[in-house]
Amino acid sequence: MSKNIYRGPFKDNLQSYIELKRAVGYKFDTEESNLERFDRFMLQKHPEATALTKEIVLDWCNKKTYEARANQLCRASLIRQFGKYLDSIGIEAYVIPKGYYESFLFRTKRFSSGLEQDISPFA
Repeated sequence: MSKNIYRGPFKDNLQSYIELKRAVGYKFDTEESNLERFDRFMLQKHPEATALTKEIVLDWCNKKTYEARANQLCRASLIRQFGKYLDSIGIEAYVIPKGYYESFLFRTKRFSSGLEQDISPFA
């Protein structure tokens, strides 16, 4: 059983999701900690939410100035999986497309002859 007590609009769903993941063999400790942060985010910014909207998902997934891109990708992946879970139990949820943020991870810029060139392998 989860040690966290959730209070946001998805409190019961968060608890059930964590219990499901653990029941099928996942340790899920780091994810649980991130979902606790998501719960606090929901309490502060979207306390009356009844659905996991695109606005909520993109707001949650926005890169923070202090974090590495890898952390953003972890949050996006976790909220994508939670969205799929919500959808599977009949709760309206925006599921961020797989790879939505990944292409930005390897995007780099090269300056040559004063012109900026995109050298992304995904371009």
